[in-house]
Amino acid sequence: MSDWFNYIAALKILAVGLLIGAGLPALFAIGIRLNAAGSGATENAAAQRNPMLVALSWALFAVVVVAVVIGVLFIARDFIGHQTGLYLLGAQPT
Repeated sequence: MSDWFNYIAALKILAVGLLIGAGLPALFAIGIRLNAAGSGATENAAAQRNPMLVALSWALFAVVVVAVVIGVLFIARDFIGHQTGLYLLGAQPT
């Protein structure tokens, strides 16, 4: 390992970036597709509603929203801790 560049950390950052950068939009797209299929919008004949697919799509939407909220809180954790005294997600008081 080089003192100048940490290859293991760079690979970890790349892997997490790919997972979140491609995974969350993919989950959202799957949720959109499931919602359309569950509401009968993709059928050629009479619309057949499937509440299970709609519920699954909303669960995927909830996962995406929770991931986004946690990401924003993680980025703003020091600011939130400084302003409110509530130290979240590993923020340390200074």
